[in-house]
Amino acid sequence: MSDEVTYAQVQHYLKDHPDDLERLVLEANPETKGAVSLAGHKLQLVSEKLALAEQRVHEFIDVSKQNQTLFQLCHQLVQQLQKPQSIQTATAQLGKILKATLDTQDYHLFIFRDQAEPDCTATSFLTQATFQEAVGGLFNPDKPILGVVRAEESNRLFPNVDHDLSSCAIIPLVSDHLVGALTIGSQDSNGFHRDQDTLFIQFIGDFLAGLIAHRFFADDPRQEA
Repeated sequence: MSDEVTYAQVQHYLKDHPDDLERLVLEANPETKGAVSLAGHKLQLVSEKLALAEQRVHEFIDVSKQNQTLFQLCHQLVQQLQKPQSIQTATAQLGKILKATLDTQDYHLFIFRDQAEPDCTATSFLTQATFQEAVGGLFNPDKPILGVVRAEESNRLFPNVDHDLSSCAIIPLVSDHLVGALTIGSQDSNGFHRDQDTLFIQFIGDFLAGLIAHRFFADDPRQEA
């Protein structure tokens, strides 16, 4: 004869001894220490689930706010920078747009071109090789990189900023070829994070790349890295 207890036997036993079900649940959860009723235990579980759901709702709202802000940034970029203007005016406008739409105004534009243009706001002209050597593995020419940065990394990515940043977005500017990079920084370590959606960030990079490549330096030969 088998000693294995069947589900039907357990069901029949609990039907005749309902108090044992509550005792079994409480003993199975040592955190209750026998001082909480079964109803109280259920209420605790429901409260934990509600807290988790509330946390997820707040995370969703935060992501939605981030996307809305980045969409506004994209709209302003298209509206202001599509007009005929000098590279000096464009870089100054870029700074104003970032300041108006983002919580941070810290940024730097790197243009991969040996010949510098004077009086460009927060802009460096250098070869891709020089930039890559300075920032190392922080830069990916194929996609934006978002996340936390250390103090020494912040200094290289934001050479015109006199304070350290905690997180940033490093955006490659790719048109027909790689023409530069844009860095946007935040003093909040969670301002830019690796789980963040990069759809609008990528659009910003694509728009600036097209503007730089086809409007300002259309007659220049392609700069070799």
